[in-house]
Order: sequence, then C-alpha cells, then structure tokens
Amino acid sequence: MKKLSSKFALCIAATFLISGCAALKNTTPARPDYIQASVDLVAMNDDRVQVQITPPKINAEEITFYIPQIVPGTYEYSNFGRFVENVKAYDSNDNELSIEALDQNSWKISNAKKLDRITYWTSDTFDGPEGSEIYPMGGTNYKEGETFLLNLHSMIGYFEGMKEASYRLRVRSPKNLEAFTSLPALSKSDTLDIFSAKRYFHIIDNPILYSEPNTVRFDLDDIKVGMAIYSPTGVHKATDYEAAIKEMMVAQKKFLGKANNTPSYDILLYLMGMDELQYFGGMMGALEHHTSTTAVFVEQMQPQELTQSLVDVVSHEFFHTLTPLNIHSEEIHNFEYNTPLMSKHLWMYEGTTEYFANLFQINQGLIDEQNFYNRILEKLNYSQRYDDTMSFTEMSAGIVDEPYQTNYANVYQKGALINMCLDILIREQSGGDNGILWVMQNLAQRYGTEKPFQDDALIDEIVAMTYPEVGEFFKTHVEGNTPIDYMDYFSKVGLTMGETEVPLPSILFKDNQSPFFAPQPNASGVVQYVVTDLNTTIEAMGVQVGDLFLGLDGKMLPEIKQENAEGINAVFTPSFMWDDQKEFSITVQRGEEQLTLRGVTGTPSAKANGVVEDPTATELAVALRQAWLKK
Repeated sequence: MKKLSSKFALCIAATFLISGCAALKNTTPARPDYIQASVDLVAMNDDRVQVQITPPKINAEEITFYIPQIVPGTYEYSNFGRFVENVKAYDSNDNELSIEALDQNSWKISNAKKLDRITYWTSDTFDGPEGSEIYPMGGTNYKEGETFLLNLHSMIGYFEGMKEASYRLRVRSPKNLEAFTSLPALSKSDTLDIFSAKRYFHIIDNPILYSEPNTVRFDLDDIKVGMAIYSPTGVHKATDYEAAIKEMMVAQKKFLGKANNTPSYDILLYLMGMDELQYFGGMMGALEHHTSTTAVFVEQMQPQELTQSLVDVVSHEFFHTLTPLNIHSEEIHNFEYNTPLMSKHLWMYEGTTEYFANLFQINQGLIDEQNFYNRILEKLNYSQRYDDTMSFTEMSAGIVDEPYQTNYANVYQKGALINMCLDILIREQSGGDNGILWVMQNLAQRYGTEKPFQDDALIDEIVAMTYPEVGEFFKTHVEGNTPIDYMDYFSKVGLTMGETEVPLPSILFKDNQSPFFAPQPNASGVVQYVVTDLNTTIEAMGVQVGDLFLGLDGKMLPEIKQENAEGINAVFTPSFMWDDQKEFSITVQRGEEQLTLRGVTGTPSAKANGVVEDPTATELAVALRQAWLKK
C-alpha cells in the first residue's frame, strides 16, 4: 500500500440462487460445492447494501462466519465487521437459525447442518462515525445510482474452515453503471454480473468499481492494462492519462526485466470531493492487489498534479506485483484475517517497493539525477520523525500493535533508505554488476505467487547469494537497532551534502517539511501567522519576512485556534491541487497596511542543504554511481 498523508430495514432485496449443474430425478437441485455470494446495489436501504451468502452443505453442528479484522496490504486492525449489521441465518424453509455475535467480526451459527444462507446489511466506510478510520483506498462507498467502490473485504465474509473454497459472486446493479474489475466474469448484463473466485483471497484481492463508463484499455507487449476513473463532475477522463500510464508501465517493465510476469493490470481510480478528503483527514493513496490497484485522490487536483501522483503512487503499487505478491512469506501466503501473524519483512514488502518506485524513474530517464537525490533527502528527513533505533524486523512482526504501529509510516521512508544502502553495498561488492534488483529477480525465479519462503530464512538466503558485508548490514541496521550513517553510503557513490535548490510540495512551504509561516502570539496574546521565511514563488510576489499571513486566494483565515482547524485547512488544502499555471493571491498585513499580492504558482523552490554530487569524488565512486542509477 502507498498512502499520502492526509486520514466512510424494511425493504428486503430479492434473493438470488444458483442451481447446481446436476439434479436428481425427483428432488430439488443439488447444492453446489462453491460459496454463493449475492450483492444488491439497487434495493438499497438507508445507504446500506444487502448481502446474502449461501455455503455448500455443512456437516458440523455449528460454524463461525467471519468478516476480516485485517487484510493484506494494510498493517492495522480495521475490524470491517463494524460495518455489518442485522446478520441472520436461515434454513431452506426460511426459518431463522440461532446466531450469536462473538465479537465485532465473527458470528457463531448453531444447528449449522440446516444452514441454507445468511443475510446482512453493509454500510460503506465513506461516511459514518467510524468510516474515517479506514483507509479510503481500502474502503467502500455507496452513491445510489451513481457509483459504488467495492473493496469486498468489508462486504463478503468467509466460513470457518472454508477460506480455500471457491466463490460465485452475483452483483445486481443499476442499468447505467458498468463494472470495472480484474475479477473473472462468468457473465455480464446491464443489471446482473456474475463473477468467479478461486478462493476467499481471490474475492478480496479484486475490488470492483461500478460507475458510468470512463475507461481506457491498451496492450503493452505481453501485458494488458486497463484504467477506470470515477470523477464526480466528469472533468477527469481516463483517456487524458493514458499516455502517462503507458510511459510509466513501459519503463517499469524494462526496469524489472525477467522479474516481471504480470499478464494484466487494472487501475481503479476513485476521485473524491473535498468534503470526503476532509473526512479522511487528507488521506489519499492506493492499495495493492495481484493484478490491480485501487487509488483514491481528490477530484480538485489539476491534471498535471494528478498525473504525477498517479506515476508516483500507482508505480509503487505495480511494483508490489514483485513483492509481496510474487515474493512473500508463509505468513502472507496463508494470511489469517482474524488472528493475524505478521511477517518480519516490511523492509522488503514496502521498503523495496517504495525504493523501486523512485529508482526506476531515474533509471529509465523519467526524472533527472537531482530530482532523485531530492527524493532521497526528503525520505531521510521524514524518517527522523520516527524511532531510528527500532529494529525493523521486530517492528514488522509486531506492526499492528504499539509501539510499532505508530512507526508504521517509516516503512516508506527508512524502509526505502535501507534498500538504497543495500543496493549501493551490493553494487560496490560486485564491481557495479549487481544490486538489490538482481537479488529480487533471483528470488522471484526461486519462489512465486504459489510458493512462499520461510520468514526466518529469508535474510540468510539473501546473504548466501550476495556477500558477508550484506549480512553484517542486516544484522546491524535491519535486525539490530543501530541507526544508519547515510553519509558512508553517499560517499561510496560520490555524493555529499551541499546547498541546492529544492522543489517544494506547495507554495505554502519554505522547505520540504515546514510552512513559510509560524504561529506567534501578539502583544495581546492573539495567535497570528507570521511569515518566517520565503520560497521563490512568494518572494517574487513581494511577500516579506515579518508579514502577517491573513488569507490565500481570496479566502481569509479564521482565528488561529484548535477549534478552527477545519476552517484553516479549508483555506490551505486547495493549494496542494494547483498546477504551475495557477494565478492566485496572498493577503498579508505589513505594519498598519493590508496588502493583496498576486502571482503565479510556477515551481516553488528554496535553497537548502541537500544531497548533491561531490565534485571531488573519485573516478571509482562516479563509476559506481552510474552503475547504481543507470545499470
């Protein structure tokens, strides 16, 4: 998963039944040996959708039905059973069977030999008091007659002992909406789609987006690519992003080489409104699956900004086809949705993936060297917000609980930096010939989607195929708790720290992390935003250090206090969606005078101490840098 900071009964639906292929001469059709799941997106009730699950014949006296507590690709307890209500069990004569809620996510059904079906209602996660706790890219949204984002782990459950059973999923939908998913379809019509899934994991590994058609499909050599976009106002068209997706995925395929064997890949892009963005605390991003990804961004993003976000975030998700989807441990392969046992190797699942999502762009010429160095510096700076002495393998194994959960986001920061150091170290030891990609290519050949590795054996296996120095690095900095001296690794490839022009994420910033203003009380104790530094854009507009920052683009800031945080964010948030041609204004007070200063966003930047190429680097270091970035 890749996330961008910023953190969703009276009308009973028609019952769908699938008859078995073979029938006895004078009896009802035989029960099929797969699980039948039916979802009704038409007969909604109070913004809820009804689900029916029909299992094969059960021979036990009682059985437990589960909705996941946690799902692959997420690393925190979600308790999706919170969004399920009115769970009922019936026999074939429509008599209710005894059912008992064991906890938020599980229900025990008595007299299970008579069980014919269970029914329940599901609420979406895009509204309600608890929905904001779910990552939007892993959630559900029901907009009656308009769109349905279905991450099926919050809708479809599994029976005890039946995670390996196959499923048939029937979805009744409005005529105007079309399904987009990588889940295999047995049949499709204007109002009823029937999908098949080999096992429960297959059900939740293939999200579905129902919306009015806004799609693009194309072939890239041996991979079929599709993208569907739900845009509330229709302003964003899938065809507008086809060229960028093609360029990105061609570059990724070239970068991965023999490690890529994905036959198809689908992108489900859901664009939410500003109110939903605020509901999730500004959270945007994507969640990986074997052959698809769900990505959620805000519709107000300009095409240029949305394009770059798609490249950065969706490329991360596509690299997940390498790990953990292709290279993973037994804990991932036999995932326990309600009693999770986590793997030690988030340094690889998320760290390697995030590192590759940046490295491939410099490797394939999509960005220049300084851009790549700036990205590395940004990760280094952000990683300092977390516990730098925490063992990464220990954190990974305990990630769903504290104190590890608080440090989870560091997998995208220090996790990527760990892989950078491994890459440089392996390049150094191999004379530039091999790096961490070579390691992953070999692991991909050795394992695969159906052959997991043993969690405790992976690091020894990597050391065996590389060098003792790699083993020492793992022991000290990944399994151990010694912080990494990144300058040691920068110097190996002829890099150092020096002054450079650093691009900024918004006109609001003076560097990669801090705004150009700070809250300060005046003589009366009233807190005001005081300009403390400048970037190139606001300096060109005439903003000066010491000005009081009053408003942005015609919107005035409310009183600066905690209870006005939402109103303050409402002023600032739109600026993150502006492209480089946006004309805007800043209102400041300078002495006794109130000024409205106007300008164009351009590409705001500021001078900062950053990673730069060392002009005194040796020829050997420069050659190693070229092998690292370009080979």
